[in-house]
Amino acid sequence: MGKTKETNKKGGLRGNNVFWAVVSLVIAVIVWVYYTSNYSSAITRTFYGVEVTYSGEDTMRDSLSLIISEEENTTVTVTLSGSRREIGKLTSSDLKAVVNLSSVTRAGYRTMAYTLSYPSSVNSTSIEVVSQSPQTVGLQISKLATKVVEFTGSFVGTVTDGYAIDSDLMTFDPSYVTIIGPEEELEQIAAAQVVVDRDNVSTSFTATANYTFIDSEGEALSFDDLTVDTDSVTVTVPVSMVKTVALDVALVDGGGATSDNVVKTITPTTITLAGDTATLESINTITLATIDLSDYLSFPTTEYTIVLPDGVECLSGETTATVSLEFTGLESGVFSVTNLSYINLPSGYTASILTQNLVVTVRAPSDVLSQISANNIRAVADLTDVTTTSRVPVTIYVDGFDSAGAVGDYIIYIQIAAEEEEQS
Repeated sequence: MGKTKETNKKGGLRGNNVFWAVVSLVIAVIVWVYYTSNYSSAITRTFYGVEVTYSGEDTMRDSLSLIISEEENTTVTVTLSGSRREIGKLTSSDLKAVVNLSSVTRAGYRTMAYTLSYPSSVNSTSIEVVSQSPQTVGLQISKLATKVVEFTGSFVGTVTDGYAIDSDLMTFDPSYVTIIGPEEELEQIAAAQVVVDRDNVSTSFTATANYTFIDSEGEALSFDDLTVDTDSVTVTVPVSMVKTVALDVALVDGGGATSDNVVKTITPTTITLAGDTATLESINTITLATIDLSDYLSFPTTEYTIVLPDGVECLSGETTATVSLEFTGLESGVFSVTNLSYINLPSGYTASILTQNLVVTVRAPSDVLSQISANNIRAVADLTDVTTTSRVPVTIYVDGFDSAGAVGDYIIYIQIAAEEEEQS
C-alpha cells in the first residue's frame, strides 16, 4: 500500500505543471492582445504651440541681403494620426514647423507653407497629418541695410547744490554705432540715446552705459533683428560749477567827472553762469565795457554784448545788457580857447599853428566852474612823429582846477615843414 501512495503523489505534481503552463499561455495571450490593441492601434492627437523654424535663412541673408523682419506666426497647431506607439512618443516641443526659404528672391510680404519635422526616434512614415492651423505662415521679408547713428545723452539723476550738468556737452566713445538690419526699421532710427542716472554728483565722471534707439520725436524704439557693432558706450559727463555774478562797467575818470559823480544803471544786474570750477571760482563780475568819462557830456543808454570766458555758459540766457550813466553834482561851460601850443616837434622841422581859437566844453562842480575863465585853459598838441601839415589832436588843461576837465576830443591844424624848405 505504501507504494501506491507514492505513485499518486508524483501524478499530482505532473498535473500541477500542466496547469501552470496553461496559465502562462493565457497570460501571454492576454498581454499580446492588450499590446496589439493599445500600441498598434491608430490614434489621433492634436499638438499645440509647435515652433515655426526656417531653412535657408543664412543663405538668404548672405547671398541676397534679405532677412525676416516680421513673423505673423511663431507657432502652429497640428493634428496627427498614427499608431499609439509612435504618437505616444511625441510632444509639441519635439515637432518643428519648417519653412523652406529657398524660393525667396526679393523683399516683400509672403505667405509660405511649412512641413513638419519629427525627432529621429519616431517613424514618421507611419504618421499622417490630419490638419494644420494655420496652413501657411505670413512673413515680411526685408532688405538688409546699414546705418550709422550718433550717440546722444540724457542725465536724469541729481547734482549737488551749486553744480549743473548739460546733457548736450556729454561725450561718447565711440561717437557712433553702426547698425545692420531691415531697411524700413533703420529708417525710423534717429539716434542712440544713453541715459545716465546718478545722485549727488559734484565732479565730472566717466561711465560705461547701455543705450536705446530713439526716433526723431525722442520715442524709444525696440527691434529684435538688428546687429550692432557695440553693445555699450563709454560716456563722459561734464559737471559744471553754477555761480551768479554781477555785471559792471569800468569807469575812467576824466572831463571833470569821477565814478563818484556817476549813477550806473545796468540791466540785468546779475547773470547765472555754469562752467569749469577752476575758471568760475575766480569770477565774481563780468565787465561789459570800459567807459572814459571825458568822452561824454551825457551818456546815452547803450547795449553791450556779454562776453564770457571760454568754456563758460550763461544758464539764465542773457546775451546782452543795457547800461545807463547819470552824471550828478557837475555842470558844464563852453570856452573859446586861444592858448594853443605844441610839444615834441621833430628835429629839422618848423611848425606853425593855423587854428586861431578852439571852442572847448569844460565840466566841473558848479562852484568850481564859476571860477574858470578861458585864460585858465590851454590846448597842447604832441607832434612826436608828425612831419607833415596835419590835424593834430590836443590835450586840454584847466590850470589851477584839478576837479575840472574838458569833455570830448579836440584837434587843431598845424603847418609843418622841413627847415631846408623854410630857408628856400
